[in-house]
This record gives sequence, structure tokens and C-alpha cells, in this order.
Amino acid sequence: MHARYLVRFDDICPTMNWSLWAPIEEVLHACGVQPILAVVPDNRDPKLQVEPPRPDFWVWVREKQAAGWSIAMHGYQHLYETTDAGLLGINARSEFAGLPFERQREKLLRAVEVFHSHGIRPEAFVAPGHSFDQHTLLVLQELGITVISDGFFLYPRVHQGMLWVPQQMWQFRPAPLGVWTVCFHHNRLGARDLRRLIVDIQRFARFTTSLQDIVHTYRNRGSRPIDILFARLWRLVLRAKLAAKAALAATSEAVL
Repeated sequence: MHARYLVRFDDICPTMNWSLWAPIEEVLHACGVQPILAVVPDNRDPKLQVEPPRPDFWVWVREKQAAGWSIAMHGYQHLYETTDAGLLGINARSEFAGLPFERQREKLLRAVEVFHSHGIRPEAFVAPGHSFDQHTLLVLQELGITVISDGFFLYPRVHQGMLWVPQQMWQFRPAPLGVWTVCFHHNRLGARDLRRLIVDIQRFARFTTSLQDIVHTYRNRGSRPIDILFARLWRLVLRAKLAAKAALAATSEAVL
């Protein structure tokens, strides 16, 4: 038995770093990897405005979905409105968590309409900053989106009317079992990280799978005790890493 990996790229939008994306797309095609593209439907985040907008962006997204790549809805405008960490409790900032139901419904409906206007069906939801709440889940189900790419479980599970496909890694690591989504933010990659990403895709390609296959395999798998235990342990590890990173950054600033 071996772990299975999903590859996810966040912050996909017309003004992303296309120069860095070109070699990534090339190796994905060469290795037959079908990733999840987390697309921001109406980006207003200045940090994601890296290059001039690609004129045929939505044609490109539509072509990728037709080729078997999965398209996820990455929020609406990628702008944080609250300091609510939401259900996962990881980041104290959110585009959705803490907002009234109707306000969330308005934003998510507009997001879905952007995709539909370009002939694209969002297959899953990816919340910016891992932050969303119960209202978010209810609206997504109302809009026909029942897959969420998030959570720190060992395997996908059906919970609260949604299929939760876990996202636990930010770089490939060998694992003996489980389903692992490895998330990348390619806009930020330096030359060394880009080389590592390309090598890792080539190395792990035979263990990757598609979101469609995962949904088909786990669509009826309910929650089990191992899911809760693993999620709690993984969240503790992640919080410890984030705290250590923040402490290191504070120390560096103090030295400067």
C-alpha cells in the first residue's frame, strides 16, 4: 500500500506569475498529473497581480477542465474581511467566516456566476486562508458544490453534507498510506523551490491521482475515529510550526 497524492495550485487568476507557471504546466503535462486549480473568480487582491492579465485566461481554464484537470472555486475576490479563523482555526483572517449567511451567499453566488458565465463548472471549494464557517458550507451546498478541499484528515470523509478532501502538505513528502493534497502557491516560488517542485512532480507522479477519482472512491465514506484523532494531532503540529516560524521572523526583525 502507498499513499495517494493530489496536487493543488492556489491563487490561479489572470494576473498570476505566468513566467513561473510555464515550466510547471509543462512538467504536469509531461508526467500526466491532473492537478486541482484553485481559481479566484474575481481577483481583487493586489498581491496576486504579478503580471499583466492573460487575455485568454478563461479559455485556458475551460481547456484545462476539458483535459481532466479539476477546477476549484478559490473564494470570490481573495480579500479578507474578518479576523475569524473559522472551523479549522488556523488563520485569523477570512473572506467568509464570521459574515452573516446572506452576505456569504451573495459573495459565493457571484463567484459561481463568474464560472458559469465562462462555461466552467466549479468542482470544489478552496477557502482563502483555510477559513470558512458553517454558513459557508450551507451556502455551498445550496449552490451545488459539495466537495471541499481542506481539513487535516488522513482520508477523505463525508461530514456536514460535504465531501472533505484533506489538504495537509505544502511540499511532497513520502508517506506509507493516506490521501494527501499537496498545495503550492507558485507566485512566490524562488528558483530553488521551482526546481524542487519540478523534480518532486517527476518523482511522485506515479502516486498522484485526480480529484474525480478521489470523489468517486470516497463519496460514501463517513467520519471515523481515526479521522478526528489524526486531524487533532496534525493541527497541533501545524500550529507549532506556524508559531516557530513567527518567532523566527520576530527574532530576525529584532536583529535587523
